[in-house]
Amino acid sequence: MTKSTAATILLAMLFSTVAYGGAIRVDADIPLDAAYADSVIHVTAGRLEPLVGFGAPDSLDVYIVTTQDKFDSLAGDAIPDWGAGVAIPYKYRIVIKSPRMMPGDKPLGELMAHEYAHMVMAHAVGYREVPRWLDEGMAMYMSAEWSWDDNVAMARAVIVGGEIPLTEIEYLNRFTAPKAQVAYSESFLAFKYFLDTYGKSSLRILLSGIASGQNIDDALVTAIGADYGAFEREFAGYLHGRYNIVSLLFDSNLFWILLAVIAVVGFIIVRLRRHKRIEQLDEYDALHSTDFDYGEVEKPDEDKPWD
Repeated sequence: MTKSTAATILLAMLFSTVAYGGAIRVDADIPLDAAYADSVIHVTAGRLEPLVGFGAPDSLDVYIVTTQDKFDSLAGDAIPDWGAGVAIPYKYRIVIKSPRMMPGDKPLGELMAHEYAHMVMAHAVGYREVPRWLDEGMAMYMSAEWSWDDNVAMARAVIVGGEIPLTEIEYLNRFTAPKAQVAYSESFLAFKYFLDTYGKSSLRILLSGIASGQNIDDALVTAIGADYGAFEREFAGYLHGRYNIVSLLFDSNLFWILLAVIAVVGFIIVRLRRHKRIEQLDEYDALHSTDFDYGEVEKPDEDKPWD
């Protein structure tokens, strides 16, 4: 640990509120959370600026809390039960539940990077409305929270026809937790598909178009030459090409369950065949035995020559 890192942690232990350059203030119920959040903000800002061309917003208050009551008082009552963090751009505020006190939630680093990315997105588009999949997709991309579970959830959704139209992701806060996971996963894939297919320059053009007041159709046409509907059909084709029953099998516990079942069935078949073979050999021995009783045989006279 470097001296500067140690000093930062020491200061965080002494003060639960840490201010950064007069622009970003972190208020944490647990002091060490403030120092950690600061490091995450700086790393995430360094990754976001080259991507979208914007850094930190002019001012920002970050609250990391340990009780639901405090979370509700700062975040409002419109957050679903499964929500562990929220960004409120018009208030320049981020509120996060501390995983130190609520271990069932996501790690603080993921939550901090995710919510901070929302604030930068809002700053990049001049606090105008942005498609939810684009906003959530970039937040997940920056927080690196895509996991094996997300991959499996997405595969299941596509296979059973449960994928969500991008336009419906706008209502994410009304979703149940399982449906919300699909929405987040799909948002990440849509953002990554856009970035991989069209590049950072097209993303910047898209955000610039939204910031200038263009609607999403016009902004997309300017950025990639396709409107919202065309992009959604393109992305749907990508999803169905990527996910199928084979991908679900090999990306989930089903593979190991099937492998275990095959092993057990194979063992049973081998045992049954062995048992049947033993029975057949016993029956054969009974019919072709050489252990017959020929009665008492007179000992031959060794001096008498044989005929």
